[in-house]
Amino acid sequence: MKVLFLLTLTLCLAFSVRAQTPGATYSPEQLDQLLGPIALYPDPLVAVILPASTVPSDITLAANYLAANGPAGGIDAQPWDPSVKALARYPDIVKWMNGNLDWTQALGAAFTQQPADVMKSVQQLRVQARAAGTLVNTPQQQVVMDGDNIRIVPAQPNTIYVPVYDPAIVYETPVGYAGPFLTFGMGYPVGAWLGYQCDWDDFGIWLGPWSPGWAYNRGWRNPGSGRNLWRAWQPDPRRSRAMVRSFYRPEGRLPTPRVVAAYRAPVRQPGLASRPAVSRAPSRPDYRGRAVAVPRPAGPAPSGQFISGYNRGTQTRAFSTRGQVSRSAPVRTPSSSRSAAPSRAAAPSRAPSQAPEDKRDRH
Repeated sequence: MKVLFLLTLTLCLAFSVRAQTPGATYSPEQLDQLLGPIALYPDPLVAVILPASTVPSDITLAANYLAANGPAGGIDAQPWDPSVKALARYPDIVKWMNGNLDWTQALGAAFTQQPADVMKSVQQLRVQARAAGTLVNTPQQQVVMDGDNIRIVPAQPNTIYVPVYDPAIVYETPVGYAGPFLTFGMGYPVGAWLGYQCDWDDFGIWLGPWSPGWAYNRGWRNPGSGRNLWRAWQPDPRRSRAMVRSFYRPEGRLPTPRVVAAYRAPVRQPGLASRPAVSRAPSRPDYRGRAVAVPRPAGPAPSGQFISGYNRGTQTRAFSTRGQVSRSAPVRTPSSSRSAAPSRAAAPSRAPSQAPEDKRDRH
């Protein structure tokens, strides 16, 4: 009897420990697949879409409100998350996210659980698109190289455009296609609701007062008189637990959203040649803090895949001028202007933990 009791107790403890063991997380390749449809959006929209994806039920409420021709003046009075109120000013995005709700839920769960990794994936994808020649300046948005970071900002101070593209094309060197690879519809106004900012140094989202224009001060949108009121975005604890419990499925099959109906495919020209392969290795670790390997020869993506994984991302970095910048410098202190990527031996994901010197008020 005593032996049976001890055996039962051992099994109970084993199951208890197993239940407390953290599960799998999304791999870099999985995150690239999730983020591919929005990684080439302007920074102000990315900074709103990611928080909004963590409250998909509010996305549905906003979509229903807009479908019923709810007035724009009544958006602020709705009981939605502030990020969804901001996103409701861009009906096409809300409609698309609600129409692909399984993808929205997966993205929200990933951003809730792995916010820094999600931000790194956006940068990795931008590097790939820039290397492929598909991410370029347009009359609608500008590609800004800010040290190691690729920022995408509206080309006009008072108007923002939503890009439309096919993720299956833009992240690999398009063989046999002639651009443009990103197209744009009508422009939308900007305003105080866009008080969200991507922090590409510490891989997070900041909230603060809106200032017109897209001037940058030490890598941040110039906050004007509200310079000490910025704070790090954090998910609602109650809703985030339910989000992760219901939709965080790293071991399941990832949903693929439909391409926007307004998408205009690039012209196919079979005579075009691909870019030559690059034989040199990048000079710094990639955004995920991993040591890079010598890139493999370039080539078209396998059928059914638009992203072929981590090594593919490091290969495309060799095309970018960002490969000239080394991350071997010491880790940034508050007085430094750039942070260093950790080595393979010390590569924890970094979420925003402290505001820059001019935004330390954590109200």
